[in-house]
Amino acid sequence: MDTNQLEFSRPVVVEKLGHQKFTQHIEPRDHELEALTQRLKIESLNSLKADVSVKLLSSGDVVVDASFEAQVTQSCGVTLEPVVSDIKSVFTTTYSPSVEECFGAPDEGDVDYGDDFDPPDPIENGIIDIGEAVVEHLALEIDPFPRVKGATFDGYSAGAGGLEEPAPEKKNPFAVLSKLKDTSESSDKG
Repeated sequence: MDTNQLEFSRPVVVEKLGHQKFTQHIEPRDHELEALTQRLKIESLNSLKADVSVKLLSSGDVVVDASFEAQVTQSCGVTLEPVVSDIKSVFTTTYSPSVEECFGAPDEGDVDYGDDFDPPDPIENGIIDIGEAVVEHLALEIDPFPRVKGATFDGYSAGAGGLEEPAPEKKNPFAVLSKLKDTSESSDKG
C-alpha cells in the first residue's frame, strides 16, 4: 500500500498500537475532498467525517470499527440535475498480518468459506490506512444511479421487476408478401 498515492491517507502503524482501543476523528482537507471527488466520479464530495476505533488483538489481527457521514452531489441519470445525498454508515474491518497464513497459499486449491465470509484485509508493511478504509466503504454506499425525485425515462416504466422496455411492435410476417403481391398485380395490369 503506497499511502503517498491515496487521496485521504490516515496511516496507523500497527506496532505502535497498544492493546488499548485507539480512537480518532478524521476529516479530509479541501484538496483531499477535491481529489476524492475525481476518484469517486461524482460532482462533489461536500463533506466527510468519520470516527474510527482501532484495536490490536493478541493474535496480531487489527479490528477497525468506524462510523461515517458524508454528503455527495451527483448528476441525475435522467435529467442531469444535481442530486444531493446524505450518507451515514458503520462498518467493521479486520486486518491480518498475513492473509496467506490465514487462508493458505493459493496453490492449496479452492476452499469454500461460504457466502457471508468476509476475509481480512492484509496489513501491508506494518501499516493500515483508516482513511482509505473509510473511502472504500463510502464508495460502496454511493448510489450508482442517482435520480431526482419524480424523474422518469420516457417509454419506460418501473414495475415490480424494475425498469422494463416497452413491448416491440409485432409485425405481420406476411406483410412483405402482401406488398409483393400488390406490386405484382399492378405490373400485370399495366
